Amino acid sequence: MTRKSLEHLNCSWAQAAEAIGDKWSIMIVRDAFFGVKTFSAFADNLGISKNILTQRLEHLIKHGVLAKRPIGLGTSRSEYTLTDKGQALFPIMIGLAQWSDEWVFGNDKEPYNIIDKQKGAPIQKVRVTDTNGCELSMADVTLTPGKGANANNRRLAEEMARNERLADG
Repeated sequence: MTRKSLEHLNCSWAQAAEAIGDKWSIMIVRDAFFGVKTFSAFADNLGISKNILTQRLEHLIKHGVLAKRPIGLGTSRSEYTLTDKGQALFPIMIGLAQWSDEWVFGNDKEPYNIIDKQKGAPIQKVRVTDTNGCELSMADVTLTPGKGANANNRRLAEEMARNERLADG
């Protein structure tokens, strides 16, 4: 089964999904955040087949999430490191883990605790805030066309605004 590309969609979520890809890519990014750098270490940690790992690493490199560098002169071995674009996934990766801890595992059943090294305490839950730091929910936000919007983006934003007005009565 071939995966259909989302590259043709002018949508932030679609392009994020296109860049990250799938469950294996998320796991590779997780491991990269925690210091895994070599092909063999990724393969050992994830139990992933070598052909799938090769494909996912190439995909993440193509999308600028990972960079591949030779380990040393005269060797064919390489290491994989997060780029600035990959590092910017940090809050998303933390948010995914926190969501899973609450909604998949349940409170007090999380497999890992994410701890602030300096304070030795759990980190706060990732949240969306306004410019003053007040927490926002989906009911507090709306979508408007951005500078890169096309006709479809404008149509969808208008439809969403219409649906919001109807819901608000």
